[in-house]
Parts: sequence; structure tokens; C-alpha cells
Amino acid sequence: MHKAKLFDKLSGDKVRCTACQRYCQISQNKVGFCSSRKNTNGQLYSLNYGYASGVQLDPIEKKPLYHFYPGSQVLSIGSFGCNFRCKQCQNWDCSWGATKILSDLSNLDYLSPEDLVDLAISRGSPGLAFTYNEPAIWPEYVRDAAKLAKKKGLYTVFVSNGSWTREALAYYGKFIDAANIDLKGWGEKVYKIQGAFWGQLLDNLILAYKKYQIHLELTTLLIPGINDKKSDLEKLASWIAKNLGPRIPWHLSRYSPVRSPDEKFAKIPPTPEETLKKAYQIGKKAQLDFVYVWAPDEGKEKFLSYGDTFCPKCKKKVLKRSYWQPEFIGVKQFAGRGVCQYCKTDLYLKI
Repeated sequence: MHKAKLFDKLSGDKVRCTACQRYCQISQNKVGFCSSRKNTNGQLYSLNYGYASGVQLDPIEKKPLYHFYPGSQVLSIGSFGCNFRCKQCQNWDCSWGATKILSDLSNLDYLSPEDLVDLAISRGSPGLAFTYNEPAIWPEYVRDAAKLAKKKGLYTVFVSNGSWTREALAYYGKFIDAANIDLKGWGEKVYKIQGAFWGQLLDNLILAYKKYQIHLELTTLLIPGINDKKSDLEKLASWIAKNLGPRIPWHLSRYSPVRSPDEKFAKIPPTPEETLKKAYQIGKKAQLDFVYVWAPDEGKEKFLSYGDTFCPKCKKKVLKRSYWQPEFIGVKQFAGRGVCQYCKTDLYLKI
């Protein structure tokens, strides 16, 4: 076990975890909701520090991040545990279904932050991505690895449900370069139906973007009958435009019942193309500059994809994407940023 940093001591040997927005109050010898943080003798410990559920190279577009070092291969790592119980989760076996694994990690190999960074360098990756399960629940490992990665000139990526706290952002925010946040819909009710937690999601998104200057992109998995109500999507798109700005990319993806751990969710059909197109138009009507759709058709070769980037000012295509492969056709580099080569508009593109 690794001594945690993000917690407060309470009376009677209780502790209050400040890693995520649940702020669990944990009694002696108990674990928090995520199953990965344990109170031992009035001190909080991280059970999953250094234990990976998977480590592999991924296209940065798969996170998905379309405006952050397009075309790069990022070394991606996940661990065990989660602070949500999403009924549509595709990685449930290594996230919220990993309680038994977290109770006995003796059969797993330990990967130190130093070894992780060395692995990224040896594989030619320009960065690290904390992904697969919820990175907010292992903040000590994220900070240690991200801090070291920054010293070595690597970028860092956080793929999350957005449940980081103000305390967590103060702890590791300055070491995170980019984040894709899974916006599961609009409002507490919609989140609860999915098994998620609304919390202070919106306020902390603003904090991450404006105070810590983390490059943000947002993703919404559209689940029929759950979070695809037109009025809710309009509220969501409007909130993004008003509070984060029109440049923040919004990724829309198709729901698939395959691997859903919930019996009712497993019976929900894949998202219709009409719904995805409707959500795309809602985003554009809200004057979001960059709205994308990734909708593979299960068992078929064709899929719906709005993956190309167009300049929001002159409307010319500047970046073409085929599956995960980007092709620069109208981008010019200026001070590490991508601008339109036709009209010099900033494309919110880090290259």
C-alpha cells in the first residue's frame, strides 16, 4: 500500500478522502466507494498505486483527442477501481468490477512512475495517458508519474469522468496537459440513471480549463432513451459554448450494448444515426466550432463519422481523418499551435 496524500483526518480514526467529488468518509479498515483507497490506523492508503490493468500504445485520437498532437502514439496506462458504477461501462471488469483484484494485488507486477516514463521513452511515445479506468481515484500515482514525465519532456493526458476535486486539481493540475472528459448527459437525474455521480462536475471543468489551462475535449456517449433528449442536449451544448467557449471540441459517439454489465442496458439498441446527426446539429446550432461523430456500425464495415476539422472562420477543410489517421491539408504551425493556413484562424490545435 502507498500512503495517500489527498485526505483529511476526522475524529475517531475516520478519514475524509478528497480525491474525488464523493468525498468518502472512511472508517477504520474500510475502503472508499472506489474500492481502491483504504483507511488503516486512521491514515488513508492507495491500494492500486503502481498496479496497472493495461499498458499499451494508442493513437491520441482514440482517447479521443483530435486537437492535441494529432497523429501521435501515446503510452496509455490504466489501473483498477472506479468511483462510478456506469451500467454501460465497457471496461467494468478493470474499473468498478475489480473489487476482488484490489483485495489481493500479490499476483500483479508493480510499475513505478520511473519505469513507466522510461517505458514511454523507450517506445518512442511523446507522452503518457492515464485512462481505461478512472484516473481520479489514483491521484498520487498520476501526480508522481506526470511530474516526472514533464521533466523528461513528455506530455500528459487525463481521460476521465470529470470527478476530480479542487483539492485534486491543486495537487496535480499543473502537471496535466490535456484531458478528455466524459460528459454523460445533462443533470443529476440522467447521471443517476446511468450509475454515475453529478457532483461539482461543471464547476471543476471550468476550473481545470481556466485556472490550470488544461487542454479540454469532451465526449458524450449517446444512449437511446437515457441521455439523448433534445432539450438536454441543447442545454449541454449551450453550457459548453457559454462557459468553456465555442472552441472546445465535442465528441459524440454511438452506444453499443456489447459488454454492458447491466441487464437492462444490454437490451438497449445501438444509437440510431438520426440521433447522432441530430446531436451534431444541436452542437453546431450552439455555435460550437468543432463537433465530431464516431459511430462504428457493429459487425459492418461502414460507420458514421464526422471526423474532419474545418476552419470555423473560412470553413475550409484543414485536417482530414480516416479512422484514427489524421492528414494535415490546411494547417500551419505557429508557436506550437495549429492555425488555418488560409485565414490564420487559431484552430485550438496543439502540434
